[in-house]
Amino acid sequence: MKKLFSTLAFISLSVLSLTAQNNEGFILYDMKIEGLPPEQAAMVGDMENKVTFKNGKVLTEMTSMMFTNQTVIDENGMVMLMEQMGNKMAIKQTKDEMEKEAAKQKDKLADPKIEYINETKSIAGYECKKAIISIVGKDKKEEKMEVWYSEKFANPNKEGKGKGQGFMKGLKGMPFEYAGGQGGMKFKMVAKEVSVDPVSDGKFNLSTDGYKLMTMDELKALQGGK
Repeated sequence: MKKLFSTLAFISLSVLSLTAQNNEGFILYDMKIEGLPPEQAAMVGDMENKVTFKNGKVLTEMTSMMFTNQTVIDENGMVMLMEQMGNKMAIKQTKDEMEKEAAKQKDKLADPKIEYINETKSIAGYECKKAIISIVGKDKKEEKMEVWYSEKFANPNKEGKGKGQGFMKGLKGMPFEYAGGQGGMKFKMVAKEVSVDPVSDGKFNLSTDGYKLMTMDELKALQGGK
C-alpha cells in the first residue's frame, strides 16, 4: 500500500508540468490506473486530476476514494500534501532543490523521438493532433507512447525540464490525452473539462499544518526507488 501511495505521488509530479501558457484557468483529467491488485483497484476507484494555473503558479489536485494529493509549484519551489487513510505527509522543496533534482534526471534518459501523425480528434471541445513518442528507458528498451495534443495551448515543458516530463520534450502542444507508467503500474490521462476563467490567488496557498514533513528521498524510499 505504501508503494501505491508513493507511486501516485510521482504520477502527480509527472502531470504537474502539463500546464497551459494561458494566464489562468484549469484542465480537469479523467485518470485510470492499470496493474493494481483487485483489492487495491476497488479501493482507488474512479480518479480525477485537476490542474489549475495562474501567472506561472500551478496546482494539481488528484483525488480518489482512497487518497488525495495536492501539489503547488510556483517561483519559490514546491509544496506537496498527501493524505491516505488518515496518514498525512508533506514535502517542501525550494527552487534550487527542484533544479538539482531535475539535473539528476536529465542525464539518465535520452531525448525522445517524436513522430507527428496526420490524424485529429476532439477532446474536451478542442481539436487535438496525434503524435507517437519513442523513449529509451534506463533498461535500454524502447517504449512508444501515443499522445494527443492541442496547439491552442503551449507545451511549457517543451525543453524537457519538468520532473518526470522528459518524454514530452519537443512536443508542439499541450497533451490532452496520454498514458504512462510508474513502478509497474500504468496510468492514462484524458482531459474532460477546460476553463480559462479567472482563478483566486488563494487557491495556491497550501498549509502543511497537521502533515508529517518528509524529504523527496524519503518518498523515493517508500517506493523502493533510489
